[in-house]
Parts: sequence; structure tokens; C-alpha cells
Amino acid sequence: MKFWNDIDGSIFFNQIFKTPVAIGLIELFTINIENKRPTIILEFYIEELPDAPPAKWRKAEFNTCRIGLNCSEISNLMIKNIPTKEKLSIRITQSENRFTIHASNNSSII
Repeated sequence: MKFWNDIDGSIFFNQIFKTPVAIGLIELFTINIENKRPTIILEFYIEELPDAPPAKWRKAEFNTCRIGLNCSEISNLMIKNIPTKEKLSIRITQSENRFTIHASNNSSII
């Protein structure tokens, strides 16, 4: 997968970003892991800013864009050296109906 816009369910994202946004570097904000229903929510900042933000965002003069990935049916989870202040390079691959998310830098990995 090359663009955030291609992720299923990214309706709002596609309303505020009119051009494709490449999946690349992120700045991790939070990781939330729920054990009762194997779910992980990753929230992070991307480097790009929306080209069609809502009016209230323009009035607030926003300068970052935070997005999240809600992941379920987790398997083979590995997290090392988190928290990190360094940006992570993220890649998302798809094989049939399963997605693999890999985010890493020189010292950390998710």
C-alpha cells in the first residue's frame, strides 16, 4: 500500500486530503492495546497537512495532522524500544484480507 488515502474506511481523510498522501514517516503519539478484544490503536502524526481542512481547523491555525490505525485480530506482535522520540518509517502491506504494519527506526520497532 502506497497511500494513506487507499486504506479502507478513510472517508474523512479523503475529504481533507484531495491529493494522495504517501505512507512514510510518522511521529508516534500513542499505542493503546486492549487484551479482552485483541485490538491495537496506533495514533501518530504525519508530515503532511490537509489541503482542504474544515473551516474550524483553519481558524485554529493547526500545524500538525494526527491520524490513527485501529488494528484487530492481532498476531505476531513485536514492540521494541518504545517510547521513542525519533520518527518511524511505516509500511503497510496486504495479503488477501490481512494487513501487516511495520514501523521502525534505527532503535525501535512495532
